[in-house]
Amino acid sequence: MKKALATLIALVGLTSLAVANGKTDGAGQAIPAYDPAKQYTISIGAFGDLEAAYKAVFATADFKAKYPNVTIKFQTSDFSGHHNRLTTVLAAGEATNDIESLEIGYVAKFVEGGGLTDLAQAPFNGLTAGKDIVKFAMSNATTKKGSLVAMPVDIAPAVLFYRKSLADKAGVNFDNMKSWDEFIAAGKKLLKDRDGDGKIDQFAIPHANEVAMMPLNGGKGGWFGPNGKVLEPKQKFIDALNLVKNIRDAKIDADLGGWSGPWIQAFPDGNVAAIVNGAWWGGTMKTWVCPDLSGDWRVAYLPGKVYASQGGTYLSIPEAVPAAQKAVAWEILKYLSTSPVAQITTFKTIDAFPALTSVYNDPVMSEPVEFFGGQKVRLIYGDIARNIPPMQVSEYDAAINSIFGNGVTDVLVNGKTAEQAYATALSEINSLID
Repeated sequence: MKKALATLIALVGLTSLAVANGKTDGAGQAIPAYDPAKQYTISIGAFGDLEAAYKAVFATADFKAKYPNVTIKFQTSDFSGHHNRLTTVLAAGEATNDIESLEIGYVAKFVEGGGLTDLAQAPFNGLTAGKDIVKFAMSNATTKKGSLVAMPVDIAPAVLFYRKSLADKAGVNFDNMKSWDEFIAAGKKLLKDRDGDGKIDQFAIPHANEVAMMPLNGGKGGWFGPNGKVLEPKQKFIDALNLVKNIRDAKIDADLGGWSGPWIQAFPDGNVAAIVNGAWWGGTMKTWVCPDLSGDWRVAYLPGKVYASQGGTYLSIPEAVPAAQKAVAWEILKYLSTSPVAQITTFKTIDAFPALTSVYNDPVMSEPVEFFGGQKVRLIYGDIARNIPPMQVSEYDAAINSIFGNGVTDVLVNGKTAEQAYATALSEINSLID
């Protein structure tokens, strides 16, 4: 009897230890602690070229030494297909991959809406694990109550990419511009009829709406003012709408639809001299949009040294993931987001700029980049990343972004003033959140 009782007490003690070490998930199930001696297989839902980057990470000697017991599989699709699938299965509470990737524009949907494991809680303690990740990126995945729904892996500091040869020929200097007005004045000098048919066919930028969100932190949070009211302070949003209107009125944008054939071809053909975009765009130009123009492109801060983000990837663990898989999923997620080896490997593989500030002093960050004429562009990216202000996000952000985007269209296409477009957007947003 004593032996049986002792055994029972021991079992209870082991169970208590497992719960204490692993805690519980959202369904109240104990999360078993990660066991380095156990063999695991986990799945990652990815989009675009993330699979290639993460496979490169998992092939490193550092990862193999740390996690020889973990086998990783991928479910990869294009950007829209991946996010549509994830949105559907999360809403339905259906099975997901153990780790799911999210582009920053989709994170806000789940910040307050649920469906993702709170990584701020034990056993994850993500806020501590992410102490060296840029603050704005952590903020973008944190709820008002302090829950952390995903971890940033890469970010996209927004900059101005420009062709030096075209700028020099027009007598334009894009570096250190003090205002958007200065940018517009410079853009007028770039207008040119290159084929002599009497029509302008060289412009400053592809489309005015690509600039719309730059004064608004790239549209990543910040839609609510300190008083809790949407689209406040008002002048900030009026200025953004007037900016795109002024660009269109100056006729310095080519009015090309994003990612359309003519939009893509405008870069190798020289129909546009510049573009506002995230750091990742440099890799896209280098690999397939205009690789033959290596050495002719440069990077500058946005006019007025505006600090904004234009993209970024996060990793999450859905609540529907079995408790037995969550600890190992966290180990891999944490490695991808906080390991210097993983961050640098991902960066070298797909030009996704690291979210981890501790690697900003790595020698690779101060290397001259051939595609940009030997310019040390990564130092600019790092400086911007450190200075992008943290913004509070909400479950309404995606919808608000879309509604405000319609306001931009109203200004560019439908002849509305900034005040009129603002009023319409404000009314629609208030109807949405009331």
